[in-house]
This record gives sequence, structure tokens and C-alpha cells, in this order.
Amino acid sequence: MPLKRWALLIILLLLLALLGYATYYFTVNKRLPIPRPAGPEEVVKPPVYLYSIVGQGDSALERPVGVAVSPDNKVYVVDFGNKQVRVFERRGAYLFSFDKVDDGRLTALSRPVHLAISPAGELWVTDRRARALYVFKLDGTFARRVDPDGDPAFDWTPLALGFGPGGEAYVTDVADTKKHRLLFMDDAGAVRKIIGKTVSVGRPTESPGGFFFPNGVAVASDGRIFVADGDNRRVQVFDKNGEFEFVIDTKGVPRGVVIDDEDRLYVVNTISHDVDIYDLDGKLITRFGGQGIGPGQFNYPNDIALDADGQIYVTDRENHQVQVWAWPRAEVPEVFVPKTAGQWVLCLGPLLLIPPIYLLLRRRRYVVTADFVDAMAEAGEIRTMVRRRWLWVTPEADHAAYIGRVEDDVDLGELIRPEQHSESDADDLVRRLTILETDAILLSIAARHKRLCTQDPDVARLATLLGVDVYDRQRFLERYGTNRVSR
Repeated sequence: MPLKRWALLIILLLLLALLGYATYYFTVNKRLPIPRPAGPEEVVKPPVYLYSIVGQGDSALERPVGVAVSPDNKVYVVDFGNKQVRVFERRGAYLFSFDKVDDGRLTALSRPVHLAISPAGELWVTDRRARALYVFKLDGTFARRVDPDGDPAFDWTPLALGFGPGGEAYVTDVADTKKHRLLFMDDAGAVRKIIGKTVSVGRPTESPGGFFFPNGVAVASDGRIFVADGDNRRVQVFDKNGEFEFVIDTKGVPRGVVIDDEDRLYVVNTISHDVDIYDLDGKLITRFGGQGIGPGQFNYPNDIALDADGQIYVTDRENHQVQVWAWPRAEVPEVFVPKTAGQWVLCLGPLLLIPPIYLLLRRRRYVVTADFVDAMAEAGEIRTMVRRRWLWVTPEADHAAYIGRVEDDVDLGELIRPEQHSESDADDLVRRLTILETDAILLSIAARHKRLCTQDPDVARLATLLGVDVYDRQRFLERYGTNRVSR
């Protein structure tokens, strides 16, 4: 072969390799491997709404204010309207409630507000009307009342509380509004230090170290203490010894605060009806929520907690619910760059499979649930599903319901095909989302094909979180109905 033809062949092979690499890079990163000019930082995608915990019947929440999550992901909620602590599974199933105390004065909680779980596995609950701090076991059994320095006559009104990594307790005191301060205590109630005084400021930077209704406490892994100074519209930051460091201007009324494993500070802003997220230097990262009564909207949120997997729980007081949120999943695998001749051969070899793979994947796959099929049949639109370039699939266990069923002269057993699932993918979803195995199987298949047709809003929300394009009957017909051009 002439040298020029060899050179041309080599150039074509290199171009094919670059094309394959660019295609793979775009699939992973959703952009081409072309250097982009420097510009402003990309906007951080905020957490997304998943579902709400509301209870039902006798367990229905009424003005929930405080929330905490145990290491095994049980959700403890102060039900202010019913003067109880209610306990739910993470997905919202009601477990039990409790309110009994025995401190020589009262036999039940009077006006519980905040709660937190200590590193020792005890639930501490503040009761503003009783002017007391109570400790319970996680099964709701009353354990004791915490009296600072063991003094039952200690003059205080404990409100918010948090724990440090070593088990030390930090409790805010509003003492019936006469004195506002922060107590440093051990888990037995011995007071190590008291900081703060009552101060009402006009600007957030005025009178550092003073408080006016401190409504939240969070402790970072380095021991720094973040106090939501509610009516002063700021979060104050102190070092582990209680020395003032700086102020975060929240431009609202901060209530509950919490810090996650990524050193992000979450601040519930009850007046603007949202949650602001900062880094630990006070820089705003993003926010989520907004005022309203719909999914993902708040009506005077009050407190916040995180579970072991990083899901976010916010008490939505006047909507009578606890909303559950999560960060959007964004996993970008590393891009493999060949470095040796052998690696280049391995990289180019799969390109030979592109033509047959393309032929196999030409048909657009839709994962379908029974409720969607029933809705389409009810609307007389089953024939809309019959397109040559579409392939309808369902989990193997669900396919038997379609065998022998004919709608509008369409054999559903032939139209809808069974598909196997990955047990490891389904098990991972069960663990991460705490869902039934049947839902996990469906979602694992939908995540593979990126399309799901369902009428179930809960399944739709979870699928959207996994990056799946979801259609209910209305959306599907708006896009592909008989009055639209076939795509």
C-alpha cells in the first residue's frame, strides 16, 4: 500500500478514536472535552423535595416544631399542638408517641419545643412552659430531668439545644425573656460556662455575644458553636471555648440549625419560609423552599435535622408536616485516558461494536407500570403506545398481568415485554431510599432506560431524583398523543 494511503488510514483511525473518546466524554459529562474560558462559579443545585411526614388520624401532626433523627433513622417530632413527641419511620409510617414525665411537679409534657439526641443515645427535650429539660430513652421512657448543677431551683427556661462531638451539651436559655444566654454543660448537667446576655440589635454586627431569643444550636466537628440568634436576625459563631468569632447575617429570622458531614450549615429561616445553606465561613451556598402550601413549600418552618444518609427533615409548622428533602444525586465517573499502545487497542476495540449496539438500542425503551396502562386504556389511547420505534418493558414479576389481555385490538402481552433487573442495583435503592423491594426493582430498571410511565406521584418523585424522565398519562398524551406528529 502506498505511503500516502497508510498515512490517510492512520489519520482516519486517529479521528475515529477521537470521535469515540469525545462521544464517551459527552455521555459522562454532558459536554465536549473542550477547554472552557474562566467564568463565574457554577450554581450549586439545591436539595430537592421528596415527600412529607404527616401522620394519620390520631397520629396526625398538629403544628410540629422540633425534629431529631436517631442513628437508626427513626424520626422524632415535637407535636406542639398535641403536646407530645411522635415517632415515625423514615418513610413516614407512624410508630408511637409519648409525653409522660415524673419530676415531682408534672406528669406530662406541658409545652415541648426542641429536642436532640445525645451521643449517648438519649433524647433531650426542652419544655418551655415547665421551664425544664427532660431526658428520655429512645423508646419514650422517661429517664430524668436535667437541673443545672443539680439545683432544682435554678432559674432558667431552656429552649434550643445541641451536642458537641465529645458529648458536651449546649442549651440556650431565654428565662421567660428576662435573660438570653448559652449554657455549656456536661451530660449530667454540670455547668462549665455561661455566655451571653439579652441584647436587641438594629444591625447584625452590633453587640456580638448578646442574644435575643436564641432558637438553635449546632456544633461543628472542630468544636465551633453556631447559635441561631433568632430575633436579632443572625447566626453567631463562637470557638469551642465560647469566644466570639463572627456573625452570619441571615436577613431573616433563623430558627433551627444543623451541620452536615460536608461542613455545610443549614439555617431554617422561618419568616422567608425557606432553608439557607452556608459554608462554615458564612458564605451562602444555596437555599431551598419558599412560602406556600404545596409540595416543597413551607409555611413557617421551625427546625431541621439530618439522618445517617444525609436526608433533610424540616418541620413545616403551619402546614402540619415534616418535609423530607435530599441533595440531587450527581455521580460523575472518572474519564479513562489511554496511555500505552495496549490501552489504545483496548479503547478502540469496542468501537467495532458501535454498529450492532446501535441497531439494538435504536428502539426507545419505556418502563411502564400497571396504573399507567390502566389510565391509557380508560382514555382509549392504548393504540397511541403502538409505535415501531418504541419498546415497552415492565419487571418480569409484573408481566403476567398483561398476558392474554387485549385492549383496543392490542395484545398487551405482546406489546409490553418482561425485563430482568439487577439485584445489586435494586438492593442499593432499598438501602438508600428505604423503599419496598418491588419499587426498587421498578426504579432500577427505569434508571437504566431513563424513562418511566406511571401515575404514582411518590414513585415519580423518586424516579426524578434518580435522573429518570417521568410521564403520567396527561404528560405522555400531550407529547405523543394522536394529535401530535410521531417522533
